[in-house]
Parts: sequence; C-alpha cells; structure tokens
Amino acid sequence: QGFFTLSFYLCTMMHDKNSKKPTDREYFRAIDAAVRGEHLYRNPDLQRKDIIKRFGLRRQHLNLILEQYASGQSVPAYINSIRLKEAECLLLKHPNMPIADVADSVGFTLPNYRIQFKKRYGFPPSELRAGRKK
Repeated sequence: QGFFTLSFYLCTMMHDKNSKKPTDREYFRAIDAAVRGEHLYRNPDLQRKDIIKRFGLRRQHLNLILEQYASGQSVPAYINSIRLKEAECLLLKHPNMPIADVADSVGFTLPNYRIQFKKRYGFPPSELRAGRKK
C-alpha cells in the first residue's frame, strides 16, 4: 500500500505547478517502490526508457539517482539485482519449482538468468538449492 501512496504523491508533485520539485531521494523511493512493489521487474522487457517515461526523468537524471541511491548501479544492474534477490528467495522457498519457472517469474530468460546468477554468486542456481538441502 505504501508504494501506491508514494507513487501517487510523486505523481501529484510532478504535475502540480505550485508544488516543489521532488528530491532525488523521493524519486528513488518511488522508482524502487514501483519496480519492487508493483513487480515491474517481472517484465522481461523492462528497460530504462520505461522508467524514464513513467517518472518524467531524463536519462542522465535517472543515472544520477541510481548512482546516489542504488550503490552506483546502472539501470540494468539495478533491475537484475532485484530479480536475482527475488529468484534466490524463490529457489529456497520452493525447492520443487523448476529453475526455468523461477527465471521466468522474475523476468529473466533461462540462459540470461544462469549467466547473471553465476556472475553474482559464483555458482549456478542449482548449487544454491543443493547447498540448502545439505
């Protein structure tokens, strides 16, 4: 519920000429709430341009916001970090869920999921499950 309120607040501020401009922190909180809370990360086609359009930002401004509030990550890295964390939770909570379904449910293609997972964790998703079972 909080992310809807935050998005509404930000939208109101952006379109009300008497309102002060949202701070970069407010923008980030709204972006993060939308990507996580509204599960935008599940869309495999989610791109920087979608976030820019939704929040009325310029590319450079979005990059600056993520640099400040998302540990300097690029837009794709930020989205993928959310996807990977969600996938990790699914792998552990649902041990019988096929890895392809895990990848699909968080917005990855299976090959890209395996690449991104191994890049971040140093081992494939199947090993996370294997380690959990021990």
